[in-house]
Amino acid sequence: MPDSPRGSTDKEPERRGAVSSPTVPVAQVSGGRLIGPDTDTSIRVPHTVQDGPEPVSPVTEPPVETPPDSPEREAMRARIKKFVLTVVVIAALGGALFGYDTGVISGVLVYLTPDFALSQTQVGVITSSLLIGAAIGSITGGWMADRWGRRTTLLFAGALFFIGALAQALAPDATVMIITRLFLGVAVGTASLVVPMYVSEISPPTYRGRLVSMNSLMIASGQLLAYIVNALLAPTGNWRLMLAMAAVPAAALVIGMYFMPDSPRWYLKQGRTADAKKVLEQSYYPENVEPTIAEIEQSEAADAAVKDSLSDQLRKPKVRALFYTGIGLALIQQFVGVNTVIYYAPSTLAQAGMGDNAAITSSIGIGVGAVLGVMLGMSLVDKIGRRPPMFLGLAIMVVALVGMGLMERLTQSTATGYVLVTLMIVYVCAFQLGVGVPTWLLISEIFPAPIRATAMSICTFLIWMGNFTVSLVFPPLGELWGASTMFFLFAVVSALSLVFCYRRVPETMGESLDDITSKAES
Repeated sequence: MPDSPRGSTDKEPERRGAVSSPTVPVAQVSGGRLIGPDTDTSIRVPHTVQDGPEPVSPVTEPPVETPPDSPEREAMRARIKKFVLTVVVIAALGGALFGYDTGVISGVLVYLTPDFALSQTQVGVITSSLLIGAAIGSITGGWMADRWGRRTTLLFAGALFFIGALAQALAPDATVMIITRLFLGVAVGTASLVVPMYVSEISPPTYRGRLVSMNSLMIASGQLLAYIVNALLAPTGNWRLMLAMAAVPAAALVIGMYFMPDSPRWYLKQGRTADAKKVLEQSYYPENVEPTIAEIEQSEAADAAVKDSLSDQLRKPKVRALFYTGIGLALIQQFVGVNTVIYYAPSTLAQAGMGDNAAITSSIGIGVGAVLGVMLGMSLVDKIGRRPPMFLGLAIMVVALVGMGLMERLTQSTATGYVLVTLMIVYVCAFQLGVGVPTWLLISEIFPAPIRATAMSICTFLIWMGNFTVSLVFPPLGELWGASTMFFLFAVVSALSLVFCYRRVPETMGESLDDITSKAES
C-alpha cells in the first residue's frame, strides 16, 4: 500500500527512543505522544516500551477519528476496514452457528417431546447433551488452535457443524439425538473459544473491543434466526428441518475460512514471518507493520523465557486475582439463568397461557431483544468501558427476573403470557449488555499471555458446564418448585453477581494485550 505524500517526501524528523524500520516511515515523539508520519494529529498509544529516556510505543493503531488527509490515506483506511471486517464476519459465523444450535432447540422441543414421548428428564438430557460436547470442545479447541492454527481449527469446527446438523435432523430416536448433539456440541465449544481468540489477535487494538464483540452479535443473531425459522416452520411441526437448516451457515463458514489467513501472532509462533507481515500489511498502516512484528516477537520471546505453568503464574497475586475473576465471570454468565429463557421460552410461555404456535412466534421478540442488547453493548465497551455496561445490565436483570417470577404466579391467560414475554425480552437485552458482551470480551483480554490459552479454555469449559447444569436441572426443578421460584433464585444470583463485578472486574478499555500482561505480571 502506498505511503502518503508527506510521509514519502518530508525529511525524517528527529526523534529519541523511537523504533524504526529501514523501509517504512516512523512516528515522531512530541510531548510524550506519537505524531503520525503523515499527519500532525497525535495518536493514542496502547502499550509502552522503554528504549531511551522517553517512553515510545512501537504500535500505533489506526486512530478512531482523524482529520481528512490524502486520498491515498483514505483509500488505505478503507481497505484496512474492509479486510478486517471481512475476516471478522466470516470467523463470527462460528458464533452464529453457536447461537442457532443453542436457540433452535427451544422450538424443536415443542414437537420433539410428543413425537419421542419424552419425560422432563429426557428433555433436559437432550438439551444439555450439546453442552457436554461444548465443554469438551472448549478444552480441546485451545490445544488445536495452538498446534494447527486458528484458521484450520475453525475449518474443522465448520465441518463438524455441517455434519452434526444433518445427523441430528435424521435422528430416529432420543438416544441417537443425544449422541449427535454431543458431537455437534464439540463444534460449538471449539468455536466459542477460538473465534474470540482469532478475532482479538487479528484486530487492531483500537477496534478490538467492538470486533471481538462481533462474535456476541453473531451468537445473538444466530439465536434470532433460529427463532424465526422455528416460527416459520411451526405450522408444519417439521422439527427435523428446523435442525437441518444449521447446515447452511456451517457450509458458509467452511467456504469462507478456506480463503482467510491465520492470525499474525500464530504465524510468528511458527516462524512464518513473511505470512505474518502479509496479514499485518492488510490490517495495519504500513508504518505500524514492522513495529507490531517486533512487539509480538518480543512478547513471545519473553513468554518463552518465562515458561511458567498455570500453577507458577497463579503464585503471583495479580495473576491469581485475574484468574479467579475470569472464573467468576464464566459462572455468572450461566447461573443468572439466561439459557432457561433461550432454551425453554416457548414451553414456559405455553404453560403461561399461550398456544404452541403463538409461544414460538413470540420467542422472536426474545431474539430481537438479544440482538439489540449486543449492539448496545458493542457501542459502549470502547466508549465508556467494560464495567459500566455490566453494572447497568445486571441491575435491569434483577428487576426483570423478579417481574417474571411474579407473572408466573398469576392466573394463566394470554395477557399474562404477553407480559411475561415482554419481561423476557427486557431480561435478555440486559443480559447481553451486562454479561454476554463484556464476559466474552474480558476473558479474551485479562489473562497474561503465558497462560491466556489455558485460562481461556478453563473459563470457556466452566461456561459450558454451567450451561449444562442449569439446562439439565431447570425442567425437573421447574416442574417441582415452579418456574417462578427459579426466576426468583436467578434474581438473587444476579444481584450477587453485580456486587462481584463491582469489586473484582478490571477496566481494560484502550489497553493492548501485551500491556495487560505486563501489569498482571508486575
